[in-house]
Amino acid sequence: MSAETVEYDRYRVMVEASPAAILIVGSDGLVRYANRETELLFGYARDELIGRSVDILTPAVVQRRHAAYRRLFYADPSRRLMGVGREIKARRRDGGEFPVEIGLAPLATAHELLVTATILDMSRRREVERALAASVAELESANERLGQFAYVASLDLQQPLTEIAAQSARLDTAMAAGCCAEIAQASAHMRCAAVRGRKLVGDLLIYARTIYGDQQLEALDLREEVQFSLAALAQSIEAGATRLEVDIPAAAFVGDRAQFACLMQNIVTNAVKYRKPGRPAEVTIAATLEQGAIRLSIVDKGVGFDQDFAQRIFEPFSRPESDVEYAGTGIELAICKSIADRHGWEIEVESQPGDGTAFRLAIPALFAPSM
Repeated sequence: MSAETVEYDRYRVMVEASPAAILIVGSDGLVRYANRETELLFGYARDELIGRSVDILTPAVVQRRHAAYRRLFYADPSRRLMGVGREIKARRRDGGEFPVEIGLAPLATAHELLVTATILDMSRRREVERALAASVAELESANERLGQFAYVASLDLQQPLTEIAAQSARLDTAMAAGCCAEIAQASAHMRCAAVRGRKLVGDLLIYARTIYGDQQLEALDLREEVQFSLAALAQSIEAGATRLEVDIPAAAFVGDRAQFACLMQNIVTNAVKYRKPGRPAEVTIAATLEQGAIRLSIVDKGVGFDQDFAQRIFEPFSRPESDVEYAGTGIELAICKSIADRHGWEIEVESQPGDGTAFRLAIPALFAPSM
């Protein structure tokens, strides 16, 4: 198309400087003009586009209908915007497709009616929108979990408080009667209830921080972090006469160091606590590298539980049925699940009564150096 036909010189500077791809297309669908940004966006030289059908810039699934769309536009030519409220895609020279918004405007000349198409690459905006939607969904999920947790926590907090109130009344009666033995027993019960309450409040705060607190993400060495986590459990491991086996390869991942340690310690402590009566705890911690992920397992040979309880075990204050009273607040594994969720790690558990329990995590590997 000659410069005289479309008064090309009038628009050259403005169109060439535009950050958007701009095409001028005839009623026959052939490209009459393409600016520099069109070359950059689609990967074609403008000489390769001019004189060819604009359909080459549309996905194959759209090409069959594109001629009909053009006819509809020319039947009622007007300024309009496409790609708002629904996603439409364009196609690069290499076959890659990407979301776009397209502004169409009729351009009348002495010889024919043309259409100017202004094309904006929406890839980055769509990424931001998806990330925002994911953040909103995560926040809604966290709010729901925290709401459920607050309700259950309020019920569990009543137990030590009720116990303290009852023992306080008992203490008053014992003091009035001058019964030293009763005074000592009431005082001991109050102290135990207060300790349980303090531990429960502490775990509540930890759980809340795993949901909403800031994370200090950094590159971590798997072997070092597992050793660090176990070092803090030396006394409880020794007290349970624990037989501990650790087989961790050299690997790295991204995580919050304190939260990873908390997760490991809670699972290992759980294994030591739920060992078979009269027998030492047996715990195996191992990891393998598979398809860019660290597969970390913590397996014990403890009392186990019914597999039907596998999902509920990660809920706050959920405990498998047992004739034995075990220490703890019932929040520890809920904390583990919250930590895994915040990091985007997968966590699952397998167990059978009498056969022990296996916790398994899938953690994206940062890299896996050769041994």
